[in-house]
Amino acid sequence: MSASLAEVAQAKLDAQARARATNVASAQPRFEVLDAAALLKQEIKPVNYCVPGWIPEGLLVLAAAPKVGKSTLILQIAVCKAAGLPFWGADVPKGKVLMIDLETNERRLRRKLESAGATSLEPGRLLYATDWPRGMAGINRIAELLDAEPEISLVIVDTLQRFRDSSKGGQNAYAADYDAMAPLQKLCRDRSGLAIVVVHHKRKAASDDPIDSLNGSAAIAGAADGIWIITRKGGDYILNVQARDWERDEDEFRIERDAGQWRLVNGPRFTPNEAAVLKLLEVGGGMTGPQLGEALGVHRTSAHERLKRMQARGLILFRDGAWQISV
Repeated sequence: MSASLAEVAQAKLDAQARARATNVASAQPRFEVLDAAALLKQEIKPVNYCVPGWIPEGLLVLAAAPKVGKSTLILQIAVCKAAGLPFWGADVPKGKVLMIDLETNERRLRRKLESAGATSLEPGRLLYATDWPRGMAGINRIAELLDAEPEISLVIVDTLQRFRDSSKGGQNAYAADYDAMAPLQKLCRDRSGLAIVVVHHKRKAASDDPIDSLNGSAAIAGAADGIWIITRKGGDYILNVQARDWERDEDEFRIERDAGQWRLVNGPRFTPNEAAVLKLLEVGGGMTGPQLGEALGVHRTSAHERLKRMQARGLILFRDGAWQISV
């Protein structure tokens, strides 16, 4: 009788073990093996840009030495994105921006916003915070906000050092850097069209390779989809760009500060949309907003917004009932 009870008990234990193994197996992620021949026949979608020609979707690191102006540059980009203003020769589609600026206060932030050209903004377009949870708690908070505000297409974290988890002192440098960056990259992978820009510092020691100048281990560059590094060479500032989805032939650009903003040296003066308007005005002389809208093939409201932006830049003026090129 006792042997029979033991056998029953063992059978129950065996059944429980099999059930646990089944549950573990079903909980494991399923990895699919695919055929490269089929991939070569697929129609691949083009790169999705947050800022056309400059910032594709994904995780970008913007690095420079202290006080060079990296926060000024990323704030300039944030304002262009939130307001739909051109940036370095590119027409930027209007989008919602979340800026987590952990190295400033509201007084300094307002001054920086004004320097970046933001005299006024549409409510709800540029969201900001000067205090935020660190590490995974902070990343989870970003994810929650992205779920609540799906229109957010650009997230800025300034700076990585103030955002990352400071309690993981026992990790080696590579593991700590990777743990700080990888979850941010995953946020981008899980949300099409999302770009996250992390502002970071360069190390003090000089390096011939811009990537080696990043403060920290190689995991920071390895986990990022793109890297912008501002370096001072003599009296010039050089922006070096390296990215997985970079589609330009150039990867170095000379930039300079002008009236509180960064601009490309010898860069294009006009965006493609602005050039189209100027060409029409040059050929046809003065034109009304509806006439320009019809000639451009856009709605009159869109044409009016474009004309007002160009007027604010001093490219055109409204005189005698028509839009004309500024002299």
